[in-house]
Amino acid sequence: MQPKIEFSSEPSSEAKRAYTKARELFRKGKLAAAQDAAKAVIDCSPGFASGRRLYADILIGCGQFSAARDQLQQALGLFPESVERRRPIQLHLATAFVREGDLAGALRVLQSADLAPVEQLDLALLSQLGYLLTLCESHGSALQAFEAALRERPDDPLLLFNCAAANRAMGKLERAEALYDRVLALNPDDWEAYKNRSDLRKQTPDHNHVRELQQRLARADLPQVAKVQLHFALAKEYEDLGEYSASFDALQLGCGARRSGIDYELDRDLSVMQGITDAFDTNFLDQPSVPESLGQEIIFILGMPRTGSTLLDRVLCAAGDVVSAGEPDTFARTLLLEARRASEGRDGQNPILDAAGDLNIAEVGSAYVRQLKARAQLAGGRRIIDKNPMNFLYLGWIARALPGAKIVHLCRNPMDTCFAIYKTLFKSAYPFSYDQAEMAEYYCGYRKLMHHWKQIFPERVIDVHYERLVAELAREGRNLYQACDLAWSDGILDSYYRDHTGTATASAAQVRQPVYLTSVNKWQHYGKELIPMQEILRREGVDFDG
Repeated sequence: MQPKIEFSSEPSSEAKRAYTKARELFRKGKLAAAQDAAKAVIDCSPGFASGRRLYADILIGCGQFSAARDQLQQALGLFPESVERRRPIQLHLATAFVREGDLAGALRVLQSADLAPVEQLDLALLSQLGYLLTLCESHGSALQAFEAALRERPDDPLLLFNCAAANRAMGKLERAEALYDRVLALNPDDWEAYKNRSDLRKQTPDHNHVRELQQRLARADLPQVAKVQLHFALAKEYEDLGEYSASFDALQLGCGARRSGIDYELDRDLSVMQGITDAFDTNFLDQPSVPESLGQEIIFILGMPRTGSTLLDRVLCAAGDVVSAGEPDTFARTLLLEARRASEGRDGQNPILDAAGDLNIAEVGSAYVRQLKARAQLAGGRRIIDKNPMNFLYLGWIARALPGAKIVHLCRNPMDTCFAIYKTLFKSAYPFSYDQAEMAEYYCGYRKLMHHWKQIFPERVIDVHYERLVAELAREGRNLYQACDLAWSDGILDSYYRDHTGTATASAAQVRQPVYLTSVNKWQHYGKELIPMQEILRREGVDFDG
Protein backbone atom coordinates (compact mmCIF):
# COMPACT_ATOMS: atom_id res chain seq x y z
CA MET A 1 0.00 0.00 0.00
CA GLN A 2 1.41 3.38 -1.00
CA PRO A 3 2.00 5.91 1.79
CA LYS A 4 -0.42 8.78 2.13
CA ILE A 5 0.88 11.93 0.45
CA GLU A 6 1.40 14.64 3.01
CA PHE A 7 1.45 18.32 2.17
CA SER A 8 4.85 19.50 0.98
CA SER A 9 7.59 18.07 3.11
CA GLU A 10 11.37 18.16 3.23
CA PRO A 11 12.86 15.23 1.29
CA SER A 12 14.88 12.59 3.06
CA SER A 13 18.61 12.24 2.48
CA GLU A 14 17.93 9.12 0.44
CA ALA A 15 15.42 11.04 -1.70
CA LYS A 16 17.92 13.85 -2.27
CA ARG A 17 20.56 11.37 -3.48
CA ALA A 18 18.04 9.68 -5.77
CA TYR A 19 16.93 13.08 -7.07
CA THR A 20 20.50 14.06 -7.97
CA LYS A 21 21.00 10.71 -9.68
CA ALA A 22 17.73 10.97 -11.63
CA ARG A 23 18.53 14.49 -12.78
CA GLU A 24 21.98 13.46 -14.02
CA LEU A 25 20.63 10.42 -15.85
CA PHE A 26 17.94 12.58 -17.45
CA ARG A 27 20.54 15.10 -18.55
CA LYS A 28 22.48 12.29 -20.25
CA GLY A 29 19.36 11.04 -22.02
CA LYS A 30 19.22 7.73 -20.12
CA LEU A 31 15.46 7.86 -19.74
CA ALA A 32 14.70 4.36 -18.48
CA ALA A 33 17.28 4.58 -15.69
CA ALA A 34 16.23 8.16 -14.92
CA GLN A 35 12.61 7.03 -14.61
CA ASP A 36 13.56 4.34 -12.09
CA ALA A 37 15.60 6.81 -10.06
CA ALA A 38 12.83 9.41 -10.09
CA LYS A 39 10.29 6.84 -8.96
CA ALA A 40 12.59 6.04 -6.06
CA VAL A 41 12.53 9.73 -5.12
CA ILE A 42 8.73 9.70 -4.88
CA ASP A 43 8.69 6.40 -3.00
CA CYS A 44 11.05 7.88 -0.40
CA SER A 45 9.44 11.33 -0.14
CA PRO A 46 5.92 11.55 -1.62
CA GLY A 47 5.67 15.18 -0.52
CA PHE A 48 8.78 16.30 -2.43
CA ALA A 49 7.31 18.60 -5.10
CA SER A 50 10.56 19.05 -7.04
CA GLY A 51 10.90 15.28 -7.21
CA ARG A 52 7.45 14.96 -8.75
CA ARG A 53 8.22 17.70 -11.25
CA LEU A 54 11.46 16.01 -12.30
CA TYR A 55 9.61 12.70 -12.60
CA ALA A 56 7.03 14.46 -14.79
CA ASP A 57 9.73 15.80 -17.11
CA ILE A 58 11.23 12.34 -17.49
CA LEU A 59 7.81 10.84 -18.21
CA ILE A 60 7.21 13.52 -20.85
CA GLY A 61 10.54 12.58 -22.41
CA CYS A 62 9.30 8.97 -22.54
CA GLY A 63 6.01 10.04 -24.14
CA GLN A 64 4.00 9.09 -21.04
CA PHE A 65 1.98 12.29 -20.93
CA SER A 66 -0.93 11.10 -18.82
CA ALA A 67 1.41 9.81 -16.11
CA ALA A 68 3.38 13.08 -16.25
CA ARG A 69 0.22 15.14 -15.77
CA ASP A 70 -0.73 12.93 -12.83
CA GLN A 71 2.58 13.70 -11.13
CA LEU A 72 2.08 17.43 -11.65
CA GLN A 73 -1.49 17.29 -10.36
CA GLN A 74 -0.20 15.58 -7.23
CA ALA A 75 2.50 18.25 -6.90
CA LEU A 76 -0.23 20.90 -7.08
CA GLY A 77 -2.08 19.09 -4.31
CA LEU A 78 0.88 19.60 -2.01
CA PHE A 79 0.17 23.34 -1.84
CA PRO A 80 -3.59 23.82 -1.42
CA GLU A 81 -3.17 27.15 0.37
CA SER A 82 -0.19 28.63 -1.48
CA VAL A 83 -0.94 30.24 -4.82
CA GLU A 84 2.70 31.32 -5.12
CA ARG A 85 3.92 27.72 -4.91
CA ARG A 86 1.21 26.46 -7.26
CA ARG A 87 1.85 28.94 -10.08
CA PRO A 88 5.11 27.47 -11.45
CA ILE A 89 3.58 23.99 -11.25
CA GLN A 90 0.54 25.19 -13.20
CA LEU A 91 2.85 26.45 -15.93
CA HIS A 92 4.69 23.14 -15.82
CA LEU A 93 1.36 21.34 -16.26
CA ALA A 94 0.47 23.58 -19.21
CA THR A 95 3.85 22.76 -20.74
CA ALA A 96 3.06 19.05 -20.44
CA PHE A 97 -0.19 19.58 -22.34
CA VAL A 98 1.66 21.56 -25.03
CA ARG A 99 4.29 18.84 -25.40
CA GLU A 100 1.48 16.34 -25.91
CA GLY A 101 -0.08 18.60 -28.52
CA ASP A 102 -3.21 19.23 -26.44
CA LEU A 103 -3.39 23.02 -26.70
CA ALA A 104 -6.96 23.06 -25.40
CA GLY A 105 -5.81 21.37 -22.20
CA ALA A 106 -2.92 23.80 -21.91
CA LEU A 107 -5.25 26.79 -22.31
CA ARG A 108 -7.55 25.49 -19.57
CA VAL A 109 -4.59 25.48 -17.20
CA LEU A 110 -3.28 28.86 -18.35
CA GLN A 111 -6.71 30.42 -17.79
CA SER A 112 -6.91 29.13 -14.21
CA ALA A 113 -7.46 31.48 -11.29
CA ASP A 114 -3.92 30.82 -10.01
CA LEU A 115 -2.46 32.68 -13.00
CA ALA A 116 -4.72 35.74 -12.93
CA PRO A 117 -4.39 38.65 -12.93
CA VAL A 118 -1.04 38.89 -14.70
CA GLU A 119 -0.06 41.92 -12.63
CA GLN A 120 0.42 39.58 -9.66
CA LEU A 121 2.98 37.38 -11.43
CA ASP A 122 6.73 37.83 -11.21
CA LEU A 123 8.96 38.37 -14.22
CA ALA A 124 9.93 34.73 -14.76
CA LEU A 125 6.31 33.57 -14.60
CA LEU A 126 5.15 36.33 -16.94
CA SER A 127 7.75 35.40 -19.55
CA GLN A 128 6.86 31.71 -19.39
CA LEU A 129 3.14 32.46 -19.42
CA GLY A 130 3.49 34.66 -22.51
CA TYR A 131 5.52 32.01 -24.29
CA LEU A 132 2.99 29.24 -23.56
CA LEU A 133 0.04 31.43 -24.55
CA THR A 134 1.79 32.15 -27.84
CA LEU A 135 2.21 28.43 -28.49
CA CYS A 136 -1.51 28.05 -27.78
CA GLU A 137 -2.20 30.86 -30.29
CA SER A 138 -3.83 32.98 -27.60
CA HIS A 139 -1.99 36.04 -28.85
CA GLY A 140 -4.04 38.70 -27.07
CA SER A 141 -3.40 37.15 -23.66
CA ALA A 142 0.25 36.56 -24.56
CA LEU A 143 0.59 40.26 -25.39
CA GLN A 144 -0.76 41.22 -21.96
CA ALA A 145 1.79 38.96 -20.28
CA PHE A 146 4.74 40.22 -22.31
CA GLU A 147 3.80 43.89 -21.89
CA ALA A 148 3.52 43.35 -18.12
CA ALA A 149 6.94 41.67 -18.09
CA LEU A 150 8.43 44.48 -20.15
CA ARG A 151 7.28 47.03 -17.59
CA GLU A 152 9.45 45.23 -15.04
CA ARG A 153 12.48 44.87 -17.32
CA PRO A 154 12.22 47.36 -20.22
CA ASP A 155 15.72 46.75 -21.60
CA ASP A 156 15.67 42.96 -21.85
CA PRO A 157 16.28 42.11 -25.56
CA LEU A 158 14.49 38.76 -25.38
CA LEU A 159 11.43 40.29 -23.72
CA LEU A 160 11.44 43.11 -26.25
CA PHE A 161 11.60 40.59 -29.10
CA ASN A 162 8.75 38.48 -27.71
CA CYS A 163 6.65 41.55 -27.03
CA ALA A 164 7.28 42.78 -30.58
CA ALA A 165 6.18 39.42 -31.96
CA ALA A 166 2.99 39.50 -29.88
CA ASN A 167 2.21 43.04 -31.04
CA ARG A 168 2.78 41.92 -34.64
CA ALA A 169 0.38 39.00 -34.17
CA MET A 170 -2.27 41.37 -32.81
CA GLY A 171 -1.83 43.87 -35.63
CA LYS A 172 -0.15 46.56 -33.53
CA LEU A 173 2.47 47.04 -36.21
CA GLU A 174 3.84 50.48 -35.29
CA ARG A 175 4.40 49.32 -31.72
CA ALA A 176 6.05 46.16 -33.03
CA GLU A 177 8.43 48.12 -35.25
CA ALA A 178 9.45 50.39 -32.39
CA LEU A 179 10.16 47.35 -30.23
CA TYR A 180 12.23 45.65 -32.94
CA ASP A 181 14.21 48.89 -33.32
CA ARG A 182 14.88 48.75 -29.59
CA VAL A 183 15.91 45.09 -29.80
CA LEU A 184 18.45 45.88 -32.51
CA ALA A 185 19.79 48.90 -30.64
CA LEU A 186 20.52 46.63 -27.67
CA ASN A 187 21.55 43.55 -29.65
CA PRO A 188 22.60 44.23 -33.26
CA ASP A 189 23.19 40.49 -33.74
CA ASP A 190 19.53 39.52 -33.32
CA TRP A 191 19.25 38.54 -36.97
CA GLU A 192 15.63 37.43 -36.86
CA ALA A 193 14.58 40.88 -35.66
CA TYR A 194 15.81 42.43 -38.92
CA LYS A 195 13.63 40.13 -41.01
CA ASN A 196 10.57 40.50 -38.78
CA ARG A 197 10.87 44.28 -38.86
CA SER A 198 11.10 44.39 -42.65
CA ASP A 199 7.91 42.32 -42.92
CA LEU A 200 5.79 44.70 -40.83
CA ARG A 201 4.94 47.19 -43.57
CA LYS A 202 5.63 48.17 -47.14
CA GLN A 203 8.96 49.96 -47.22
CA THR A 204 9.15 53.34 -48.97
CA PRO A 205 12.01 55.35 -50.53
CA ASP A 206 11.93 57.68 -47.52
CA HIS A 207 11.51 55.03 -44.85
CA ASN A 208 13.39 51.76 -45.30
CA HIS A 209 16.32 49.79 -43.89
CA VAL A 210 18.19 48.89 -47.09
CA ARG A 211 21.42 50.68 -46.19
CA GLU A 212 21.42 49.23 -42.67
CA LEU A 213 20.90 45.71 -44.04
CA GLN A 214 23.67 46.17 -46.61
CA GLN A 215 26.04 47.34 -43.87
CA ARG A 216 25.27 44.28 -41.76
CA LEU A 217 25.80 41.97 -44.75
CA ALA A 218 29.21 43.56 -45.40
CA ARG A 219 30.59 41.97 -42.22
CA ALA A 220 33.16 39.30 -43.00
CA ASP A 221 32.36 37.04 -40.06
CA LEU A 222 28.61 36.65 -40.54
CA PRO A 223 27.21 33.30 -39.40
CA GLN A 224 25.00 31.39 -41.83
CA VAL A 225 21.82 32.21 -39.92
CA ALA A 226 22.60 35.92 -40.28
CA LYS A 227 23.05 35.60 -44.04
CA VAL A 228 19.67 33.89 -44.30
CA GLN A 229 17.73 36.44 -42.26
CA LEU A 230 19.44 39.53 -43.69
CA HIS A 231 19.16 38.46 -47.32
CA PHE A 232 15.47 37.62 -46.97
CA ALA A 233 14.90 40.99 -45.27
CA LEU A 234 16.79 42.82 -48.02
CA ALA A 235 14.90 40.96 -50.76
CA LYS A 236 11.58 41.99 -49.22
CA GLU A 237 12.59 45.66 -48.91
CA TYR A 238 13.95 45.82 -52.47
CA GLU A 239 10.70 44.32 -53.76
CA ASP A 240 8.69 46.93 -51.86
CA LEU A 241 10.79 49.60 -53.58
CA GLY A 242 10.21 48.07 -57.02
CA GLU A 243 13.87 47.08 -57.44
CA TYR A 244 13.05 43.57 -58.61
CA SER A 245 16.44 42.51 -59.96
CA ALA A 246 18.19 43.47 -56.72
CA SER A 247 15.41 41.80 -54.78
CA PHE A 248 15.85 38.50 -56.60
CA ASP A 249 19.63 38.58 -56.20
CA ALA A 250 19.21 38.92 -52.44
CA LEU A 251 16.48 36.28 -52.39
CA GLN A 252 18.65 33.74 -54.21
CA LEU A 253 21.47 34.27 -51.74
CA GLY A 254 19.07 33.88 -48.82
CA CYS A 255 17.47 30.74 -50.25
CA GLY A 256 20.86 29.22 -51.02
CA ALA A 257 22.10 29.86 -47.51
CA ARG A 258 18.92 28.41 -46.01
CA ARG A 259 18.87 25.33 -48.27
CA SER A 260 22.50 24.51 -47.49
CA GLY A 261 21.58 24.08 -43.83
CA ILE A 262 18.65 21.70 -44.39
CA ASP A 263 18.90 17.92 -44.59
CA TYR A 264 16.07 17.24 -47.03
CA GLU A 265 15.39 14.79 -49.85
CA LEU A 266 12.56 15.77 -52.17
CA ASP A 267 12.22 12.21 -53.49
CA ARG A 268 11.04 11.05 -50.07
CA ASP A 269 8.13 13.47 -50.09
CA LEU A 270 7.23 12.64 -53.68
CA SER A 271 7.41 8.94 -52.83
CA VAL A 272 5.04 9.44 -49.90
CA MET A 273 2.54 11.27 -52.11
CA GLN A 274 2.72 8.49 -54.69
CA GLY A 275 2.35 5.92 -51.92
CA ILE A 276 -0.78 7.67 -50.69
CA THR A 277 -2.21 7.64 -54.21
CA ASP A 278 -1.46 3.93 -54.59
CA ALA A 279 -2.81 2.97 -51.16
CA PHE A 280 -5.95 5.09 -51.09
CA ASP A 281 -8.21 3.96 -53.90
CA THR A 282 -11.94 3.43 -54.27
CA ASN A 283 -11.71 0.29 -52.11
CA PHE A 284 -11.52 2.62 -49.12
CA LEU A 285 -15.12 3.57 -49.75
CA ASP A 286 -16.10 -0.01 -48.89
CA GLN A 287 -14.69 0.23 -45.35
CA PRO A 288 -17.09 0.29 -42.36
CA SER A 289 -19.18 3.42 -42.39
CA VAL A 290 -18.82 6.34 -40.01
CA PRO A 291 -21.81 8.35 -38.71
CA GLU A 292 -22.68 10.97 -41.34
CA SER A 293 -22.78 13.76 -38.78
CA LEU A 294 -19.29 13.14 -37.39
CA GLY A 295 -17.15 16.22 -37.94
CA GLN A 296 -20.00 18.59 -38.80
CA GLU A 297 -18.39 21.19 -36.51
CA ILE A 298 -15.17 21.23 -38.55
CA ILE A 299 -14.18 23.30 -41.58
CA PHE A 300 -10.83 22.38 -43.13
CA ILE A 301 -8.90 24.89 -45.23
CA LEU A 302 -6.09 23.11 -47.04
CA GLY A 303 -3.85 23.27 -50.08
CA MET A 304 -0.43 24.84 -50.49
CA PRO A 305 0.81 27.53 -48.08
CA ARG A 306 0.75 31.21 -49.08
CA THR A 307 -2.48 30.85 -51.05
CA GLY A 308 -4.75 33.01 -48.87
CA SER A 309 -5.73 30.69 -46.03
CA THR A 310 -5.47 33.40 -43.37
CA LEU A 311 -7.72 35.71 -45.41
CA LEU A 312 -10.27 32.92 -45.87
CA ASP A 313 -10.03 31.96 -42.21
CA ARG A 314 -10.90 35.49 -41.13
CA VAL A 315 -13.78 35.79 -43.57
CA LEU A 316 -15.32 32.62 -42.12
CA CYS A 317 -14.65 33.68 -38.53
CA ALA A 318 -16.59 36.88 -39.18
CA ALA A 319 -19.73 34.75 -38.85
CA GLY A 320 -19.38 35.08 -35.08
CA ASP A 321 -19.93 31.46 -34.09
CA VAL A 322 -16.90 30.21 -36.04
CA VAL A 323 -13.48 30.12 -34.38
CA SER A 324 -10.08 29.31 -35.78
CA ALA A 325 -7.78 26.63 -34.42
CA GLY A 326 -4.95 28.01 -36.53
CA GLU A 327 -2.70 25.42 -38.15
CA PRO A 328 -2.65 22.48 -35.72
CA ASP A 329 -1.14 19.12 -36.61
CA THR A 330 -3.95 17.41 -34.70
CA PHE A 331 -5.33 15.30 -37.52
CA ALA A 332 -1.91 14.04 -38.59
CA ARG A 333 -0.99 13.15 -34.99
CA THR A 334 -4.33 11.42 -34.37
CA LEU A 335 -4.04 9.44 -37.61
CA LEU A 336 -0.44 8.46 -36.85
CA LEU A 337 -1.33 7.28 -33.34
CA GLU A 338 -4.03 4.96 -34.69
CA ALA A 339 -1.76 3.83 -37.55
CA ARG A 340 1.00 2.85 -35.12
CA ARG A 341 -1.49 0.79 -33.16
CA ALA A 342 -2.81 -0.90 -36.28
CA SER A 343 0.63 -1.56 -37.80
CA GLU A 344 2.32 -2.80 -34.63
CA GLY A 345 4.62 -5.71 -35.41
CA ARG A 346 5.04 -4.82 -39.08
CA ASP A 347 8.34 -3.82 -40.64
CA GLY A 348 7.14 -1.01 -42.92
CA GLN A 349 8.63 2.47 -43.09
CA ASN A 350 5.40 4.48 -42.95
CA PRO A 351 2.79 3.38 -40.37
CA ILE A 352 -0.01 5.35 -42.03
CA LEU A 353 0.50 3.63 -45.37
CA ASP A 354 1.30 0.25 -43.83
CA ALA A 355 -1.98 0.23 -41.90
CA ALA A 356 -4.03 2.07 -44.51
CA GLY A 357 -6.70 -0.62 -44.78
CA ASP A 358 -6.77 -1.60 -41.11
CA LEU A 359 -7.35 1.71 -39.37
CA ASN A 360 -10.24 2.27 -37.02
CA ILE A 361 -11.18 5.33 -39.02
CA ALA A 362 -14.19 6.12 -36.81
CA GLU A 363 -11.91 6.35 -33.77
CA VAL A 364 -9.56 8.67 -35.68
CA GLY A 365 -12.48 10.98 -36.45
CA SER A 366 -13.92 10.88 -32.94
CA ALA A 367 -10.56 11.53 -31.26
CA TYR A 368 -9.83 14.42 -33.61
CA VAL A 369 -13.23 16.04 -33.04
CA ARG A 370 -12.85 15.76 -29.26
CA GLN A 371 -9.60 17.71 -29.36
CA LEU A 372 -10.78 20.37 -31.79
CA LYS A 373 -14.12 20.85 -30.02
CA ALA A 374 -12.32 21.48 -26.76
CA ARG A 375 -10.54 24.41 -28.38
CA ALA A 376 -13.74 25.69 -29.98
CA GLN A 377 -15.67 25.60 -26.71
CA LEU A 378 -12.93 27.55 -24.96
CA ALA A 379 -13.27 30.28 -27.58
CA GLY A 380 -17.07 30.22 -27.52
CA GLY A 381 -17.61 28.91 -31.05
CA ARG A 382 -19.84 26.20 -32.48
CA ARG A 383 -17.81 25.66 -35.67
CA ILE A 384 -14.04 25.47 -35.81
CA ILE A 385 -11.54 25.94 -38.63
CA ASP A 386 -8.44 23.82 -39.07
CA LYS A 387 -6.32 25.62 -41.66
CA ASN A 388 -3.20 23.49 -41.67
CA PRO A 389 -2.41 23.48 -45.40
CA MET A 390 -0.57 20.16 -45.21
CA ASN A 391 -3.81 18.38 -44.41
CA PHE A 392 -4.07 17.96 -48.20
CA LEU A 393 -1.88 14.89 -47.66
CA TYR A 394 -4.57 13.32 -45.48
CA LEU A 395 -7.65 14.51 -47.34
CA GLY A 396 -8.85 10.98 -48.06
CA TRP A 397 -8.67 9.97 -44.42
CA ILE A 398 -10.34 13.24 -43.43
CA ALA A 399 -13.19 12.58 -45.85
CA ARG A 400 -13.67 9.04 -44.53
CA ALA A 401 -13.22 9.80 -40.82
CA LEU A 402 -15.28 13.00 -40.80
CA PRO A 403 -18.24 12.69 -43.20
CA GLY A 404 -19.82 15.86 -41.81
CA ALA A 405 -16.75 18.09 -42.18
CA LYS A 406 -16.41 20.73 -44.87
CA ILE A 407 -13.19 20.56 -46.90
CA VAL A 408 -12.18 23.84 -48.55
CA HIS A 409 -9.32 23.68 -51.05
CA LEU A 410 -7.62 26.98 -51.77
CA CYS A 411 -6.33 27.33 -55.33
CA ARG A 412 -4.02 30.02 -56.67
CA ASN A 413 -2.11 30.61 -59.90
CA PRO A 414 0.66 27.95 -59.83
CA MET A 415 3.52 30.39 -60.43
CA ASP A 416 2.17 32.88 -57.89
CA THR A 417 1.87 30.00 -55.43
CA CYS A 418 5.37 28.66 -56.01
CA PHE A 419 6.99 32.10 -55.97
CA ALA A 420 5.11 33.21 -52.85
CA ILE A 421 6.38 30.12 -51.04
CA TYR A 422 9.89 30.44 -52.47
CA LYS A 423 10.30 33.98 -51.16
CA THR A 424 8.99 33.19 -47.66
CA LEU A 425 11.37 32.30 -44.85
CA PHE A 426 9.64 29.67 -42.73
CA LYS A 427 10.64 28.63 -39.22
CA SER A 428 11.04 24.93 -39.99
CA ALA A 429 8.22 23.82 -42.29
CA TYR A 430 8.30 23.40 -46.09
CA PRO A 431 11.97 22.48 -46.66
CA PHE A 432 11.25 22.11 -50.39
CA SER A 433 10.69 25.85 -50.71
CA TYR A 434 14.27 27.17 -50.99
CA ASP A 435 15.17 25.72 -54.40
CA GLN A 436 13.27 26.56 -57.59
CA ALA A 437 13.35 23.03 -58.97
CA GLU A 438 12.37 21.40 -55.69
CA MET A 439 9.58 23.92 -55.21
CA ALA A 440 8.12 23.23 -58.64
CA GLU A 441 8.49 19.45 -58.35
CA TYR A 442 6.76 19.44 -54.97
CA TYR A 443 3.94 21.57 -56.37
CA CYS A 444 3.44 19.05 -59.17
CA GLY A 445 3.26 16.24 -56.62
CA TYR A 446 0.67 18.16 -54.62
CA ARG A 447 -1.35 18.85 -57.77
CA LYS A 448 -1.39 15.18 -58.76
CA LEU A 449 -2.49 14.11 -55.28
CA MET A 450 -5.28 16.69 -55.20
CA HIS A 451 -6.47 15.44 -58.60
CA HIS A 452 -6.56 11.93 -57.12
CA TRP A 453 -8.60 13.05 -54.10
CA LYS A 454 -11.11 14.85 -56.30
CA GLN A 455 -11.60 11.73 -58.39
CA ILE A 456 -12.41 9.64 -55.32
CA PHE A 457 -14.40 12.31 -53.44
CA PRO A 458 -15.85 14.52 -56.19
CA GLU A 459 -18.57 15.95 -53.94
CA ARG A 460 -16.46 16.67 -50.87
CA VAL A 461 -13.91 19.24 -52.02
CA ILE A 462 -14.96 22.91 -52.20
CA ASP A 463 -12.54 24.79 -54.47
CA VAL A 464 -11.98 28.47 -53.68
CA HIS A 465 -9.81 30.48 -56.08
CA TYR A 466 -7.63 33.16 -54.50
CA GLU A 467 -7.85 35.50 -57.49
CA ARG A 468 -11.65 35.46 -57.42
CA LEU A 469 -11.71 35.84 -53.65
CA VAL A 470 -9.67 39.05 -53.59
CA ALA A 471 -11.46 40.48 -56.65
CA GLU A 472 -15.03 39.74 -55.48
CA LEU A 473 -14.82 39.20 -51.73
CA ALA A 474 -18.55 39.68 -51.08
CA ARG A 475 -19.70 37.36 -53.86
CA GLU A 476 -17.14 34.65 -53.19
CA GLY A 477 -17.68 34.95 -49.44
CA ARG A 478 -21.42 34.48 -49.86
CA ASN A 479 -20.86 31.38 -52.02
CA LEU A 480 -18.44 29.94 -49.50
CA TYR A 481 -20.81 30.54 -46.59
CA GLN A 482 -23.53 28.70 -48.47
CA ALA A 483 -21.21 25.78 -49.20
CA CYS A 484 -20.23 25.59 -45.52
CA ASP A 485 -23.85 25.82 -44.27
CA LEU A 486 -23.25 29.21 -42.67
CA ALA A 487 -25.68 32.12 -42.69
CA TRP A 488 -24.48 35.11 -44.71
CA SER A 489 -25.47 38.67 -43.88
CA ASP A 490 -24.47 42.06 -45.20
CA GLY A 491 -22.64 42.75 -41.93
CA ILE A 492 -20.21 39.87 -42.36
CA LEU A 493 -17.60 41.92 -44.19
CA ASP A 494 -17.92 44.73 -41.66
CA SER A 495 -17.07 42.18 -38.97
CA TYR A 496 -14.16 40.94 -41.07
CA TYR A 497 -12.65 44.42 -41.35
CA ARG A 498 -13.08 44.98 -37.59
CA ASP A 499 -11.47 41.65 -36.68
CA HIS A 500 -8.79 42.11 -34.02
CA THR A 501 -7.92 38.48 -33.31
CA GLY A 502 -4.29 37.49 -33.50
CA THR A 503 -2.32 35.52 -36.03
CA ALA A 504 1.33 34.55 -36.05
CA THR A 505 1.44 33.16 -39.59
CA ALA A 506 3.60 34.56 -42.38
CA SER A 507 0.59 36.73 -43.29
CA ALA A 508 0.41 38.45 -39.90
CA ALA A 509 1.19 41.90 -41.32
CA GLN A 510 -0.58 41.46 -44.67
CA VAL A 511 -3.87 40.40 -43.11
CA ARG A 512 -4.12 43.80 -41.37
CA GLN A 513 -4.26 45.54 -44.73
CA PRO A 514 -7.37 45.91 -46.91
CA VAL A 515 -7.97 43.08 -49.36
CA TYR A 516 -5.64 43.83 -52.25
CA LEU A 517 -4.92 42.59 -55.78
CA THR A 518 -1.21 43.39 -55.86
CA SER A 519 -0.20 39.78 -55.19
CA VAL A 520 -1.98 38.54 -58.33
CA ASN A 521 0.59 37.70 -61.05
CA LYS A 522 3.37 39.11 -58.90
CA TRP A 523 5.72 36.42 -60.18
CA GLN A 524 5.77 38.16 -63.58
CA HIS A 525 8.13 40.80 -62.17
CA TYR A 526 10.68 37.97 -62.08
CA GLY A 527 9.86 36.15 -65.33
CA LYS A 528 13.46 35.58 -66.48
CA GLU A 529 14.75 34.77 -63.02
CA LEU A 530 12.07 32.12 -62.47
CA ILE A 531 12.60 30.21 -65.73
CA PRO A 532 13.76 27.01 -63.93
CA MET A 533 10.49 26.92 -62.01
CA GLN A 534 8.41 27.65 -65.12
CA GLU A 535 10.11 24.94 -67.18
CA ILE A 536 9.26 22.21 -64.67
CA LEU A 537 5.64 23.30 -64.39
CA ARG A 538 5.27 23.40 -68.18
CA ARG A 539 6.89 19.99 -68.52
CA GLU A 540 4.25 18.59 -66.16
CA GLY A 541 1.41 20.25 -68.05
CA VAL A 542 0.67 22.89 -65.41
CA ASP A 543 -0.98 25.98 -66.91
CA PHE A 544 -0.03 29.25 -65.24
CA ASP A 545 -0.50 31.72 -68.11
CA GLY A 546 -4.31 31.80 -68.01
